[in-house]
Amino acid sequence: FCPEYAGHYPVRISPNGWSMKVYIFGASRLESTGFRNLLPPHIGTDIAREKSQGLSGKSLTTSDGLRIQQRATIDLDDARLNTVGFTEHGSEHFPDNTRTISVGIELYSESSVPWPLTVKGNPHLLVAGLPGMGKTTCLLNLCRQMVAVGIQPLVFSYHHDIDSQLEKLVGPIRFVDFDGLGFNPLSVIDHESPTAYLDVAGSMRDIFSAIFPDLGDLQCESIRTAIKDSFIEAGWNMSRQGSQEPRFRRFIEILRSDPKPDRGLQTLLLRLAELEDYGFFESGMSCESLWSSDSPIVIRMHSTQNETLQRAFSSLVFYGLYKQMFGRGIQDRITHALVFDEAHRAAGLKLIPTMAKECRKYGISLVLASQEARDFNISIFSAIANYLVLRLTETDAKALVRNVATARQERALIDRIKQMERFKALYFCEGKLRPVAVSLHPLDD
Repeated sequence: FCPEYAGHYPVRISPNGWSMKVYIFGASRLESTGFRNLLPPHIGTDIAREKSQGLSGKSLTTSDGLRIQQRATIDLDDARLNTVGFTEHGSEHFPDNTRTISVGIELYSESSVPWPLTVKGNPHLLVAGLPGMGKTTCLLNLCRQMVAVGIQPLVFSYHHDIDSQLEKLVGPIRFVDFDGLGFNPLSVIDHESPTAYLDVAGSMRDIFSAIFPDLGDLQCESIRTAIKDSFIEAGWNMSRQGSQEPRFRRFIEILRSDPKPDRGLQTLLLRLAELEDYGFFESGMSCESLWSSDSPIVIRMHSTQNETLQRAFSSLVFYGLYKQMFGRGIQDRITHALVFDEAHRAAGLKLIPTMAKECRKYGISLVLASQEARDFNISIFSAIANYLVLRLTETDAKALVRNVATARQERALIDRIKQMERFKALYFCEGKLRPVAVSLHPLDD
């Protein structure tokens, strides 16, 4: 008997093959309490029907004299399932418009473990684990289930594994490769704000800081100042807004116009020249929003082998998606999921925590899969409530557990995470004090 168990029917928790079957049940099965009067009407009807049909099992008596009426047909093989594979008691309390998918199978009960995607809760997920532990398999299964319930994933893919397999699982996919930016990153969201162009300049400074981690504060500030000057040159200032944003590459021309560049500026121009060789700054003035696509999208970072260009491309596309998100308006359900399959490569991007805090109300879920959880800004852990943790090194396990578990659980969880088997994970989620041990779904499910 477990007072914290909220299910209305007992669930078997003993592994297959045991000669003794062990079940967990909660307060809803205690006849001697008034708890049953608080149950939803259909649950009371089910119990009455069981009694009338003789389905209720034998009465058991505990050591303290409480009688427990058990349900006879409680094996998981007999459980009634909905379209995504959950027993009815597993999803009946989720809010309206919730899309619920499975992160895996609970190790001890063999029941599906739900991850509810709803704008009324926290729909974000962080998947952390060492290479080969099952992150890609997990993402593929999550994307397959998303498509099945009408959620379109946008995947930032850093290796070939996910591309071909996802196409086999969900059908036609729109691939986006780098051939120059199809939009102007300097576009302004709020033309009514007198400081909007300054917001853009500050965001671009942060993005280039993530693209070039070795740049100093003065070099990054040179970028912000040059972008600000390009706006002022185009007629923008604190008293009035210009009619058109400046060209993206204009700020480089301003930087190069300095007659006596110091060593720091020379280094910065060399870094930017590398991106310029790939045509990175030759952007269009507008493009179709990726949010309007009616099929899954894979943004293939691996279409170029240059890591600097990969960081730049992913950062600017992510920034573009963030700005276009506001044009969607408030949504009443989750319609899209933004998925990073190697999120540690973008961990330095300050926009990720901001996106996690704001995108839910616009109908967007954020999924980050990473090898190195310690690289993320601590604010990301306050914005994400669901974590699927595979095997990690001790350093990463400490960094993650410190942010998602209580101090009393910390040592035991770190040791458990370090010894986790392949395709096994701990699932931390909203509303549960302890993680659930999960076996990931295989791709041939």
